[in-house]
Amino acid sequence: MACLLLALLMALSVSCSKGGSEEIPIGEQELPDMVMRDATYMLSQKEDSPMVMKAATITIWGTGRDTVLENVSFKRGTDLDGTCAKAVVSSDNSHAELSGNVRVALETDDGRAVIEAESISWNESDGSLMCTGIVTVTYGDGTRIKAQGFSAVTDQNLYEFGSILEGSFTE
Repeated sequence: MACLLLALLMALSVSCSKGGSEEIPIGEQELPDMVMRDATYMLSQKEDSPMVMKAATITIWGTGRDTVLENVSFKRGTDLDGTCAKAVVSSDNSHAELSGNVRVALETDDGRAVIEAESISWNESDGSLMCTGIVTVTYGDGTRIKAQGFSAVTDQNLYEFGSILEGSFTE
């Protein structure tokens, strides 16, 4: 019986050992103010059509710090919706950096347009999107444009491409 107790104590001491990892003193850890799971966040407080973002995880830091959303879907009224892996919302709540397989679908005068990129900046104050990297835009009629750089003012249906890499655009 004593041998069994000794073996159990040895097993516990091995499984609970430090194992080379560094400990961070409690006073030195930077912790967020709040972490929420399966929660909703509103980007802007515009009454007519705020951007509503749903995320698997929302991490809110102190005043003056950005809010981080992970595994995000978002919607603004009936004219804009999309998804991304991560959104970093500015502390003033007026813009967000969307990253990781970003997909934004917009209702336009000519139908639906889908914008896909690795990262897109969203400015809530003027309803603009900007991408400096490679972006693919597919229009409802099947027209597909791949470009290096893109910007859009969604409220006005204005779209501007940087250098077009594939596809063509006819007016």
